[in-house]
Amino acid sequence: MTYRRRGEIGERKRASLIRAGEAFDAVGMPADANGRLPVVTLTAGRILRIEHHRGILVFTPSCVRLYSALGIIRIAGRELVSRSMDGNDLILEGSIKSISFE
Repeated sequence: MTYRRRGEIGERKRASLIRAGEAFDAVGMPADANGRLPVVTLTAGRILRIEHHRGILVFTPSCVRLYSALGIIRIAGRELVSRSMDGNDLILEGSIKSISFE
């Protein structure tokens, strides 16, 4: 039996969520319409908005890791600060170097 940390998901569930997003796209609806998939919006390399995350794992000025329905979202940068956090939405500001899914 494999144990997972809270927020991590298996490959089957990840594939299921991606197929659900594709189904929404096929009928002309945005993939995030179901409210489960994360939405990541980067503006000018300085302001990052993440919607539908499930919690913060790590928050430092150089790295932020968040739980999401697709796994862990990792944001690397410099001078990262939280400008707003409301429920499942987070707005970060700073020099964003990379955004990746683990």
